[in-house]
Amino acid sequence: MKKIQDFDKDLWFTFKEHCKGKHFIVGNPHTFHGRISAYCPQKNVYFNVSLGEIGDMPSTTKYWIKGFLSGNEPAPPVDEEGDIYPPAHEMDIHWVRSIALFHKTGYWYSGDRSCAVCGQKLLNSWTEFECENCKV
Repeated sequence: MKKIQDFDKDLWFTFKEHCKGKHFIVGNPHTFHGRISAYCPQKNVYFNVSLGEIGDMPSTTKYWIKGFLSGNEPAPPVDEEGDIYPPAHEMDIHWVRSIALFHKTGYWYSGDRSCAVCGQKLLNSWTEFECENCKV
């Protein structure tokens, strides 16, 4: 098991909803798009986290995450022949909007989801069950 001295001390963050103190980026857990492997020295545990769960961080961590998410973007949607949809196609527009939000949340759902209230198609990177219009 890695020890705290094995981590880059500049790649730390606070975790919004869990224990206090610094947590450290380990790398890519190879689970879901946008998930980051991290280490908690207070509890001596490894865990996975998305950008939306991270609190404070120095600029080094911010830019590491920006690069990580850029390289971790899901591929654009393709048609039946395997060609990428043109920019004006609704599938590409939805993907572009989802990717923009992905860089803010670090979250990606690979399937199709709809708002639990109105049925509107949700962006793949939207973290709630209700769309922006129906969210209370």
